Amino acid sequence: MLLKQGDLSFALKQTSSFTPGCVSEWLHSPGTGLRMRTRAPALLLLILLLFSCAGAPELRDGAPEWFNSPPQDSISEYAFRGVGDSDTLAAARTEAVTNLNNAVLDAMNLGDPESWNSEGRSVVKDFSDRMEQVVRNPDTASMAGLVVARRDGWYNDSGSITWAVDILWDKATFDEWTIRLSDATGIASQRFRNFQELAVEAEEDGNVYEAALLWAAAAGVAEEDGNSSAYRLALKGIESAMGRIEYSVEAVPAEALVGLRPSGAVVFNAAAGDRPAADAEFVITYPRTSRDGSPASGEARISSDAQGNVRFFQPEIAFAGTQNITIAPSARPFLEFLDDPANRQTDDFIASLETPAAQAEYEALTRIRTIPMGILILETDLAGNPLDSDTAARGLLAALEEDGFDVEVMDLDPREMISRSERALLRDIKADERISSRYERVLHARVSLESFQQDGDAYNVRVTGSLAMSDVDRQVTLFRTEVSKSSRASSSQQAISAAFRQLGRTFAEELIAQAP
Repeated sequence: MLLKQGDLSFALKQTSSFTPGCVSEWLHSPGTGLRMRTRAPALLLLILLLFSCAGAPELRDGAPEWFNSPPQDSISEYAFRGVGDSDTLAAARTEAVTNLNNAVLDAMNLGDPESWNSEGRSVVKDFSDRMEQVVRNPDTASMAGLVVARRDGWYNDSGSITWAVDILWDKATFDEWTIRLSDATGIASQRFRNFQELAVEAEEDGNVYEAALLWAAAAGVAEEDGNSSAYRLALKGIESAMGRIEYSVEAVPAEALVGLRPSGAVVFNAAAGDRPAADAEFVITYPRTSRDGSPASGEARISSDAQGNVRFFQPEIAFAGTQNITIAPSARPFLEFLDDPANRQTDDFIASLETPAAQAEYEALTRIRTIPMGILILETDLAGNPLDSDTAARGLLAALEEDGFDVEVMDLDPREMISRSERALLRDIKADERISSRYERVLHARVSLESFQQDGDAYNVRVTGSLAMSDVDRQVTLFRTEVSKSSRASSSQQAISAAFRQLGRTFAEELIAQAP
């Protein structure tokens, strides 16, 4: 049977979505030259080839949007990318898979393949083959911890084909693969392998802190051996073991005041499942002030007790508001196994391990809110004569009570203040045991009606005054402020009362924001 040129055209027309490169490769491959005269099986083979090419996935023009955002490692997963460029899709895919495999093996830091034993080479090849199967056929193949996130092929700007794949690998499972391959390749000494086996057994038994210490001993051996791959593997083992610890907040101080130590301890509990992380060292951070008075972070290293409890007694509280206390594993006990921990790998290990894992919060109040204070305010008219009212004092009282102050209006006629200096007033208050035994501080002010105008059916009022807070026992003034307020109302009395009341509340706002 002869294959005519028309037969070939007919076959091509029946495969409208064929890939030209596929046919071209077949036609020009060695030993496969197209003859115009051939046998029937050859025609059948050609038709099958054309239909096979038609089944290949169509390629887009240009890279997909996800390709411009390389995958990043997360807390729980490692991210890898493989990219390949070639004239054919098959070759681009193969190159991408090869590059991906190399990236994964580099991350495992297994060292020079020339140093692997024969068993190790076989195990690594099996590992790579399994990974390739998953990457090429994620719907039918699987591998522990590996997820194919994205893959695609496209025509690039140069006219050739690019194929790329992104995978995510669960860190815990990836580390298990790393340990398995390192064992098989023999990259570590027997001493290292002994500590490694003990660490794995301890972690499987739930003794995670013991496992971490064994990994630290393994890191020390790897350091002696000059084996950077095993060293890195051991540091990752410490992180993996300590990462299994869970934290809970057991207690926070019931009362906390600025300038004083809290009444109780912050208590964290550290455990892995039902096993407490006993006699382990942790890093506690807390808010404090720097030498120049600006906010800073303090640090304390504390060991847990037999129940895994970590008790932290905060020093004198520097600032009011929410106190954030964090806990993280301490790297210091593990670094003691190393002769020279000053290197980039160890720096990264410390930064990663000592990242806060849990946080406790509680509120600290300024001590002023707990100090008993009395209010004594004299209100005067435009001529300076005392008014028979306490509107400003009541406004101040209401605002301070709303904010949790221990405050009262003093049972003392404010008109007696008119003839006394501030010094004489404080002296007399201290001398009166009925008053000095009740109040540690006194809020005293003289407020006056500054202007009063009628504007049609309304009245405009302006009042002003100076408030001071003084310590009764020490006879010193701790805080002073001056405030003016205006009011408008349909009656003169309403306007005056509103102005004095707002003046009192403004005094309170100033006191809350600035007073010591």
